[in-house]
Amino acid sequence: VTRVTCPLCDTACASISSLKAHIRFRHCDERPFRCQLCASGFKNAYDLHKHVETHNDSDAYSCDVEGCGFTSRTLQTLKWHYKRA
Repeated sequence: VTRVTCPLCDTACASISSLKAHIRFRHCDERPFRCQLCASGFKNAYDLHKHVETHNDSDAYSCDVEGCGFTSRTLQTLKWHYKRA
């Protein structure tokens, strides 16, 4: 298997494309995906999408355990709640 080493930190990547992704996420501060609702910027569209959920005014997700009134704006926060509780 051919490995490509990062020139900035010696991390070994399986391909040139994975090396490019590694450099973009670990070594670059560029955040070209901008939130239209606030000044936040993100390195990829997925992170922006998850962030936009936090601007939801209503609590779209709620715990289905009887007696628990926990609600959240994002699915990820609800998942963290289930792991903790």
